[in-house]
Amino acid sequence: MDCGTLKQCAELRDAHIVHAVSSSEAMEALLVRFTEISAPGKGAPIILAALARLGTTACDWIDGELRIEISGDHEKTKIAVSTSIGAGFREKLFSDTTLRVPFDEFARGVTKAPKLIAPLTIKQGAKLIVLSATQEVRRTSLPPPMIKVDPSSFMVVMPAQVAVPVDIPQDVLPMARPQPPRPRVTLRKRAKNGEGS
Repeated sequence: MDCGTLKQCAELRDAHIVHAVSSSEAMEALLVRFTEISAPGKGAPIILAALARLGTTACDWIDGELRIEISGDHEKTKIAVSTSIGAGFREKLFSDTTLRVPFDEFARGVTKAPKLIAPLTIKQGAKLIVLSATQEVRRTSLPPPMIKVDPSSFMVVMPAQVAVPVDIPQDVLPMARPQPPRPRVTLRKRAKNGEGS
């Protein structure tokens, strides 16, 4: 799926991720698109789900250890992705990506949604997060389950434009026509009226 159609980061879906990990060019295109559309509070940390997939069997075009460095400040976040090529040398897989999103958004995302970065290991500091996967991990780890949007983030909007949380019990909402209770006839009552034997 073409990432060029993304209007905001939170629109990233499974098909975009599967396409992105198919080649270095496709992943580079996704990172460039996130650079163009990123904004505070609009779901930019979801890019980690795509980057984490590079550390699984879904990606067969990377050699060596995968390393993703995330750094930044209160205005922007930089993502640098590289791989080891032996003898202590590293090679960049893509151009560095700078998003117009505070670093804290990524720090919270990693802490609150560890499944987002599976199977990568994490080392987290005040202004630096390092995600990595050894070559062995990359060759043996299956891709994590696809992304699902948490339904608790939605609200139901009633026709009268009154926002009602999804978890309100149905019996609290007003009914159109309340029905009166139906009378019950018991054996004892029938006997009194001469209806019983």
